[in-house]
Amino acid sequence: MKKVLKVLGILAGIIVLATAGLVAMFILSFAGTSKILDGFEPVPGVHTIRDKFTSSYMVEVRRGRVLLIDAGMDRSAGPIKKALAGWGLKEDAVEAILLTHGHSDHTGGVSAFPRARVYALEADIPLAEGRAGSESPMGRLVGARPTGVKVTNVLRDGQSFKVGNMAVRVFAVPGHTKGSAVYLVRGVLFMGDSADSLKKGGISGAKWMFSESQKTNHEALKALATRLKKAGVRAMAFAHSGALAGLKPLEDFAAAH
Repeated sequence: MKKVLKVLGILAGIIVLATAGLVAMFILSFAGTSKILDGFEPVPGVHTIRDKFTSSYMVEVRRGRVLLIDAGMDRSAGPIKKALAGWGLKEDAVEAILLTHGHSDHTGGVSAFPRARVYALEADIPLAEGRAGSESPMGRLVGARPTGVKVTNVLRDGQSFKVGNMAVRVFAVPGHTKGSAVYLVRGVLFMGDSADSLKKGGISGAKWMFSESQKTNHEALKALATRLKKAGVRAMAFAHSGALAGLKPLEDFAAAH
């Protein structure tokens, strides 16, 4: 019995140490990034929704109708529903959800809006729907998990389409995940986890712990800067950090890498 208790104690100690190590790595990964400001509007008609350490965005596409960029962590979509109520809207006002990628902290609230069309790049659909896991260091530990998400609209790089009266442009930025997407809507470039803004100014690329290839991510960000030179980007919005004005932070990152 003593041996069993000793083994259990050792296993418990390993679990505690491993958990503490993961928490420390998470904290270090996002050290130096700027703060998410709940409710902040990088441009009029675009609303930041903070959900713990991540954020989604609500964009007005026509009177009484919105699209979401990602759907946060909360499976009941509490923070999103609160933001909708602040605009005098209910759940059925969500016309579409654009997923920047398939990680669970971005797809959590999708099922709370069953009438919304769900968009993603093809390469990330298995991840978003829980049929495949991420190949990032963290993803290998977690594996695939059912999400209840069903992607209804498959996107491709360079595609343009409309949600309501609002034009959406799609850019593939692989690296964080195979099918990571960046969207340009209302002059705002929604970056997801492909980059983060920094307290000291500028941006950093996707975080190693949660990404499949930082090298691919950096190459994709450089290519994106070139593609967007004449796109009229008014602001950049990130999933785990605050928004920035204009395209210059991305151009500076491209020049430095």
